[in-house]
Amino acid sequence: MSVVKPSYEAVYEADRSFRYLAHGADSSLVRWHYHDEYELHLIQSTEGNAFIGDYVGPFRPGTIFLCGPYLPHNWVSLGHFEKGIRDRVINFSDQRIQALAECLPEMRSLQSMLADSRYGIEFSPEASALVIDDFTEIAGLRGMARVLRFLEIMTCLAESGDYQLLSSRSYENESDTQTEERVNTAVSYIIAHCTRELTLDEVASQLNLTPSFFSRWFKKATGYRFIDFVTRLRISRACEQLEVSAKPITNICFEAGFANVANFNRHFLKIKGMTPRQYRESIAIRGKTPIKVSLRR
Repeated sequence: MSVVKPSYEAVYEADRSFRYLAHGADSSLVRWHYHDEYELHLIQSTEGNAFIGDYVGPFRPGTIFLCGPYLPHNWVSLGHFEKGIRDRVINFSDQRIQALAECLPEMRSLQSMLADSRYGIEFSPEASALVIDDFTEIAGLRGMARVLRFLEIMTCLAESGDYQLLSSRSYENESDTQTEERVNTAVSYIIAHCTRELTLDEVASQLNLTPSFFSRWFKKATGYRFIDFVTRLRISRACEQLEVSAKPITNICFEAGFANVANFNRHFLKIKGMTPRQYRESIAIRGKTPIKVSLRR
């Protein structure tokens, strides 16, 4: 019997400290995979089997898991399941957590739990129940309120200490270097050229892949279609300029790589939940000097 290798997922969130997403049991994101980041994962509905490292065991609604970097994982629902949200997921990088710990000694209280997560953690029903409401509400928060709620969740779970380790080994030395390098090459090229017209065919040629294969592979690796990824990156560039400059919004639109203002406004509203003008006004309301946003994690 051949062993199915986990696929690599590139988690990319340019203008936020962590990625939050919610999806159903039928999502393309439900697969045997791993990534560089930690994953805090709430099962909201359905029952089935959790596959984490070499662990296989049941899961049920209301359970929270924490998987460390490079640890392959998947949750497979059994029997009939309804449409709607099954999973609420937070991905965050070790680099950012460690940098925060250097500035805030209190953050070091998370270190033991984070180390254990490299083997996979399942929190008890009691510990999970402490943060389920916070986990759901974080979806509607923005800015520092969102970050602070995330830290509250992590602190509460760490202080409970009420969890079990799952896998008998970690997988940090078993990553697919070739795939990771290919993803990094594609993302780096897109970042360098996204402010001009950039086609899928052009990026595919940089990797010596056919456009059709690259399209499927990129969606599987990043969770985004190529055009959606480029659009989000351009919006991130625009947000940076809205924060650190007084340039007219029309200029920012074209400099970010959009062909027309109407298209820019439509995508900005869809992704950020407000217009570019409202975004700039919200920065002014903060009453402090804006900090330049880095596009790289």
